[in-house]
Amino acid sequence: MTEKRKKKIFSITNPTFFEAIKLILSILIALALSFVVLALISDNPVRALTTILTGPLTKTRYIGAVIERTIPYAFAGLAAGLLFKSGAFNLGCEGIYIISGVAVAAVACNQITTSALLHPVLSILAGALVGAVLMMIPAFLRARFNTNEMVITLMLNSVYSGIAIYLVRNYMLSATTSTIGTSDYLATARINYIYETLRITPCFILLIVVTILLELMLKKTKLGYQIRLAGTNPKFAEYSGINAFKLALATAIIAGVLCGIGAACHLLTLTAFYQPDRSLSGFGFSGLLLAMLGKNNPIGIVIAAFAIQYLEQGTQILYFLDTSIPSEIVAIIEGIVILLISSQYFLRSYREKKLLKEGLSKDVK
Repeated sequence: MTEKRKKKIFSITNPTFFEAIKLILSILIALALSFVVLALISDNPVRALTTILTGPLTKTRYIGAVIERTIPYAFAGLAAGLLFKSGAFNLGCEGIYIISGVAVAAVACNQITTSALLHPVLSILAGALVGAVLMMIPAFLRARFNTNEMVITLMLNSVYSGIAIYLVRNYMLSATTSTIGTSDYLATARINYIYETLRITPCFILLIVVTILLELMLKKTKLGYQIRLAGTNPKFAEYSGINAFKLALATAIIAGVLCGIGAACHLLTLTAFYQPDRSLSGFGFSGLLLAMLGKNNPIGIVIAAFAIQYLEQGTQILYFLDTSIPSEIVAIIEGIVILLISSQYFLRSYREKKLLKEGLSKDVK
């Protein structure tokens, strides 16, 4: 690699390098401010911050828990990122997760098949199918009637949550529990570990495969090009002859499938039965934050999901060692990082000066 090429790659004017520097500085600032907060509430802030950052690495079961909990959050982030990439301001992943959970539980609680291999597959497919169909509703309304997608999806989140509670209470309620929940999933429906020490399940392999396929789809296929073009320049996409209606539905279907898979992976690995008001609450909204952190890039979203779950695991370990420190400290770190990364002004003036300087130097030459 030539010296000129190196300077171009590692220049602040390179968008990729700029975003990497912005991310690193955001994390460092967030950690510095978190240390200040810890200094106010902890007798040993250095040990507290060290525990957060290194605690999950001290035992294999800790890092295994991080991997296991990363999976459903990552699927939510991938779904939200794909929607945002296409220019859709769809906030419906939360409701889709909850209502897909009903479909997953309905299959998992009934002896559809005696095969321990086929039963979880059917449960996942049920969640994916329901997610795909219901995610199309706001996309259809926006593409056909130009409705406000944000308002529609926020409303549908409440509707789907209410439907889920109604279905469980009236048709799937367990007779052995005092809460609104289903009976336990059948043993054949559970997703077992491939490598129990690190809690690796087939869902982890599925996440990796789906992430790679999404990355390739966005960069190498016609559909991916249309999604990127519609997200960056919708007018040009329209003038280019792209069918906005079909594109909106196709993107919604893929996002709905991702939500259904994510719901199934969480339910069949981390829960014994389904509670519509608890089991999947918050996953969809967390996915929105992951999409923002990962810049709607599939690989970036998965990395962001792992990083957030790593911090949360570290905070739980710290809280176990010192109950005087609130577990919400991770929310402070997350909030600062998200604020700085999402800010259009953070480091922008410095980059603009560099761009202007390079432009002037080229004009002189």
